[in-house]
Amino acid sequence: MRLAALLCSILVLGGATPAAAEAVFKLAENKLPVALIEVAKSSRYTEVRLQAQAAITGVCWHTQGPDSPYLVAGDRRYRFLGGDGIAACPAVRSYVAHESMALRFERLDPQTKEFSFIDGQGGEKQMTVPEPSKARFWNFLRVTLK
Repeated sequence: MRLAALLCSILVLGGATPAAAEAVFKLAENKLPVALIEVAKSSRYTEVRLQAQAAITGVCWHTQGPDSPYLVAGDRRYRFLGGDGIAACPAVRSYVAHESMALRFERLDPQTKEFSFIDGQGGEKQMTVPEPSKARFWNFLRVTLK
């Protein structure tokens, strides 16, 4: 009973409605061992959960600027807001197999049925000029929602 009251208080104070999560499984386009496994939409943001499929080292996310990740749906870009279980560049962190992280973006339009996750300008360049590079960019194209 106390737990339910606490959770309700957090939701009311936070001003967000609970997120409706949808299971998705989409591997990264560039054959990195990472998958997009869930998309949750709330009244304030869209959360994308990524999962390492094997051990991955040296991962960081740019929180602002042209290198920050974003979602694309239709003709609009949805900017990165933050996340859980992630490191902001220049700090890095590693993930063991099946460990996940959550990234939050501006709320997708509720009618959105397809979007792409682009890992900033590096991810954009990697798609147009797929040259071998030591840099790793996580792009997930044409993620379909129900």
